[in-house]
Amino acid sequence: MRKTLIAAAIIAAGVAGYYAINKSSTPSSISLSELDYVPADTALFSGQFTPLDLVAYLKSLGMSAEQLNNAEMQQAMTELAAEASPAVRFGLALFQDYITTLSNPDDFVKNTGIASKTRSLSYLVGAAPVLRFEVTDAAAFQAFFERAATQSGVETQTKQLAGHTYQAYSLNELLDGLELLVSVDRGWGTVALHSNKLPETHRAHALAQQKPAKNLGNTSKLADMSQKYQLKQDGLGFLSTEQLGLAFTTTDGNQLAQDLQLTFTAGLPEALQVWHTPACQTDVAMLTKTWPGLVMDAEIKQQNAAGIVLSSKMIIPTESKVALDGLQKLQGFIPKSLNGALHPSMFYLGLGTEISQITPAISILWAGMTELSLTCEPLVALQQQMKEQNPMMMLAMAGMAANGLQGMSVTINGFSMDMATGQPTAADALVTLSADNPQALFTNAQAMLPPLAGITLPAAGDEMSVSEIFPPIAALGLDVRLQASDNHLLLYVGDKAKAQAATIATEKLNKNGILSFGMDYKQFFGAMSAMISASGQPMPPELESMMNTDMQLGMSFGVDSHGVVLTTEMKVSE
Repeated sequence: MRKTLIAAAIIAAGVAGYYAINKSSTPSSISLSELDYVPADTALFSGQFTPLDLVAYLKSLGMSAEQLNNAEMQQAMTELAAEASPAVRFGLALFQDYITTLSNPDDFVKNTGIASKTRSLSYLVGAAPVLRFEVTDAAAFQAFFERAATQSGVETQTKQLAGHTYQAYSLNELLDGLELLVSVDRGWGTVALHSNKLPETHRAHALAQQKPAKNLGNTSKLADMSQKYQLKQDGLGFLSTEQLGLAFTTTDGNQLAQDLQLTFTAGLPEALQVWHTPACQTDVAMLTKTWPGLVMDAEIKQQNAAGIVLSSKMIIPTESKVALDGLQKLQGFIPKSLNGALHPSMFYLGLGTEISQITPAISILWAGMTELSLTCEPLVALQQQMKEQNPMMMLAMAGMAANGLQGMSVTINGFSMDMATGQPTAADALVTLSADNPQALFTNAQAMLPPLAGITLPAAGDEMSVSEIFPPIAALGLDVRLQASDNHLLLYVGDKAKAQAATIATEKLNKNGILSFGMDYKQFFGAMSAMISASGQPMPPELESMMNTDMQLGMSFGVDSHGVVLTTEMKVSE
């Protein structure tokens, strides 16, 4: 359990950090000459337009080698490399070198050549993934890949393209003709996964040596997207279902479609032929217009000696008014202070769903999918399967027990636990239930939980001691209190929780989210460390490292006027 918590925390930090770093702060308008080399028909794009101090960020995280590359991982890598092809060993060597570099921020530039304050771009040229970074040491950037090539024994060639020199690392064992291309030009390092079966013009685009006729620099795609979805123009990213749809239903609708034909040496497989019919082309085009894909933005709110504050937003937009209506009905109430914000508590979790609206909401979404006019054979078959598996009855039964509930939350400000018994010895925490009628909700709960039968809720604004009426709580030795207000039941212990309960008790219900989560890494892992020390157990190295990570994280998941939205805010202190 302990390792699971640590792993989950590391993943959350890494995802939030990567997400924000790769779409970070810029001036109010998008201006980067290297966008001229990004094809307008790319299906995937992520751009960081203003330098982020990556070295300072890694230092503030304080991730150690033991945390990033522990003995178990090293053993797994060694065993995998022992029986792997040179191409796989090459990838493993790159990964291990990069992980080692992350745990030594002071040597990051020396080991990778990437600028300590760097901008970056990632995108697809057809089917070829391209990563680009600003570099300050071209030799170090190229040496990073040469080290892996030497360790793995992968075949390496130095090639020329219109006078430009680049390295090609053969990955032929993975796929015939596959290569990793590495080059440096105009102060940017470029890494592209490519095929020697593709034409020279394609390679020139992948290595940013030739500008596509239509590119993100000479079209308004990024500006239009930013304006439509009210995105920050600090840094942007997108996944285009339109381009994916063209690749799936045509042979030449975009560069990705043309590249995919290389894999069909014997002609288009029969299973895919139906998708190339006019009916499927029409239906898929309609669906991709209705669900355009993903759009992302982010912002650096602070970057100075005190630390870094990053915020980001990801939207799954839809043009379907029916879908938006159904999605918005799924939302419930989450306390304002807990809705994805940075919070002084150790940990919080909020769930917002108006139980009585789940069935109507799913019904709207289900009808939207099953009643959609389609003529594409595979889509019609899928639609028929959905009609035969209607979940409405099950949802209706599930909603009866908690009818009126609109949300719940858990906030932990502090805790300690006896590791031997698993029982809490001290706590400062708050649990809230929000409903149209808390008394009716409590009456339903009493019917299902006999121990609650003799309890009468306090009047709005009053509190009562749960320990006096509920012996299991009294056995813990904690002074747990229950308070009720017009729309909330609040169960708390501790002074901080009491103050938080008083604030939430006055909030009016509104549909403002589905899920929220927040965590203070230093507080949380500091408390775990204290418990482990008190138990006499040895301190895991990865836990000791997490104690030094002075980071707060807040996330929220909900629906706005455009579609599903995930927001993230992260503060990392020096």
